[in-house]
Parts: sequence; C-alpha cells; structure tokens
Amino acid sequence: MLDSAVESFGLACDYNGKIIEIFYDNLGLGSFKIGEPFLKIGDEGCQEKALDFIEKIKNQDAVYDWEFTLKLEDELMGLHVSGFLVNQYILIFGAKSADDTFHFMEHLTQVNHEQTSVLRGVMKYFTTHFLEQEAKEAKIYEELGRLNNDLTNAQRELTKKNIQLEQLNQQKEMLIKEVHHRVKNNLMIISSLLNLQSSYLKDEESKEIFKESQNRAKSMALIHERLYRSTDLKNIDFKEYITTLANDLYRTYVKDPSRIGLELNIQEVNIDINSAIPLGLILNELVTNSMKHAFPGDRGGKISISFGKEEDEFVLKVSDDGIGFPPDLDYTKTNSLGMQLVTSLTSQLNGKLKLENSQGTQFTITFKELGV
Repeated sequence: MLDSAVESFGLACDYNGKIIEIFYDNLGLGSFKIGEPFLKIGDEGCQEKALDFIEKIKNQDAVYDWEFTLKLEDELMGLHVSGFLVNQYILIFGAKSADDTFHFMEHLTQVNHEQTSVLRGVMKYFTTHFLEQEAKEAKIYEELGRLNNDLTNAQRELTKKNIQLEQLNQQKEMLIKEVHHRVKNNLMIISSLLNLQSSYLKDEESKEIFKESQNRAKSMALIHERLYRSTDLKNIDFKEYITTLANDLYRTYVKDPSRIGLELNIQEVNIDINSAIPLGLILNELVTNSMKHAFPGDRGGKISISFGKEEDEFVLKVSDDGIGFPPDLDYTKTNSLGMQLVTSLTSQLNGKLKLENSQGTQFTITFKELGV
C-alpha cells in the first residue's frame, strides 16, 4: 500500500462511474466497494452531488475540490474530492482538506512508483480489454455485414429463380391446356366422323353402335374441355360434368321428355382426371342403357343419377323404375360391349359394382380416388 501520512483515498472508475479499483484508502471509508457505483456514497443528498460530480468530469475532463460529507463510525467527515478523465476512465482522489488532496496526488505521482505501476497496470488492463472488445465487436459487425450481403444476394438469386420457375410453370400450364384442347378436338373429330359414317349405313343396329361410340368419344371430350377451361389442370368439377353429360344423353335418346324424366342429385365434388375419365365412360354406358332399354314402347318413368362422397369413398348410383334388368342375365358375363366396359372400368378404378334389380334397375359403383 501507499505509505502516506495524509489521510486520503484514491480510486478508479469506469466511464459510467462504477468503481473498478481502490488503490489507496487510509480513512477507512466503507462506502467504497469495487463493482458499485461511486454515486452510492453517503446519503441521498450526497449521492445527487456525486452524480453531478461524475457528469462534470465527463464534460470537462477534470473537476477540482468538491466537498462531500460522509458518515464514518457515526461521525460526519468532510472530504475534498477531485477527479480526472483518463482514456475514458475516471480517477478520483480525496482527503480532509484541499491541500491534503493536492499533497496526496503529488506524493502519489512522485514517490509511490509501485502503486503507480499497479494503477497503470489496472488502466492498461481495462484499456486493452476495452480495445479488444471494440475489435471483437468490429469483427462481429464486419461478419454480420458480410452475412447480410450474402443473404441479400441469396434472396435476390432466389427471387430470380422463383420468377423463372413461375414463367416455366405458366408455360407448362399453357402446354397442358393446349394438350387438353387438342385431345378434345380430336375426340370431337372422331365423334363427327362416326356420325358421318353412320349416315351411309342402312342397318339400324349398326347405326346404333356408331351412335354409342360417338357418345363415348363425346364423354371423354367433355372432360378435356372442362380441364382446358379450368384453372385447376388436375381436377374437374364433377357435378357440372355429370349435369352436362346426362342432359346431352337425355336429348339424344329421349324423344318425349314428358314420358321419361331425369333426376340429378349431385354433390359439389372435384375428381382427379385419373378417376374422371373412366367414371365418365361408366356414367355414359349406364345412363345410355337406361334410356334405351328401361322404358320400351309407351312406358314412362324416371331415371335418377346421384353422386357424392360418403366418408372416404365416392358413390355413383344410376337407377330407373323401368322394366328392370333381365333376371336370367349375368351382367358380368354378358356379350354387351357397354356392360363389359362398365365392369372393366370399375376394376380400373379399384371399385365395386353392385346391381339391385327388385324395383327397376340400380347400379352402384363405390371407389376411392386413385393416387397420382
């Protein structure tokens, strides 16, 4: 410790006034504790004065001979205190009189080389630590800036790729739409050719076969037409499709609408194209079969079509209250091309086909939507 006859103290604070080193105190002031602010000394009035003292040192670099009154062992002690700003650190000296403070600072700088070296070491440590911290922060900011630039460049590149992908996706959609449009046109051409060819036939049975083939082509063309006009190139609104197809077939086969009625009960559901095409052909065959065979002569009645989803399965029902399916005819083994198509296409859907023949005819097809 510093050997001085002067009753005094000396300490170092950081820039915010927190005590970091007490390098001399022969007054026995317990008010000074490392790690606590210098502002905490004394009572409330003294603390406010200490706050002004620290602020003036920051603003003026040095403040001389401020008087503080501290309580020491139940006695009040008046101290004269001076402070200096050195390299963003604050050095504070005090004694019982202004002269003692001056002599203490003089003695400190001229005599006590050992304590001065300690103080210099303390100041050097904190200055070096401060500079190292600044250098670390500078490196961190530099690295953050580099990462930010990299992120900006990556984001810019990602935006560019997204624009390119969007353009490719639009081109793909246009091509798919064009494919659906051309398939639809080709199927309609086939339907028209079948119609033209049938005009040269004299045999009514052969004409009927051509008409059925023509309707099959139309049923597939109708699906591609829906996909071409839709924003969803994978699914179609099956309610709209069934309504259009059933009404087209109704106008084709039913000459007297007052005799045979058509009832539709269709849920709002979308169907994947992989399921829509075989299901459309099945519907075409079953509705055609009812319209052609269920009401011979002048017999009247009604054809009903229902379609929707029950739990995880789709259910299609085509029924009529006509004469019914011949009881001695096994529809799974018939030579009828239409029923062979229905059986084959139901299998293609991994579905189940059921016939009820007690009151007219009702075919029920249940299936789960096919995966992509």
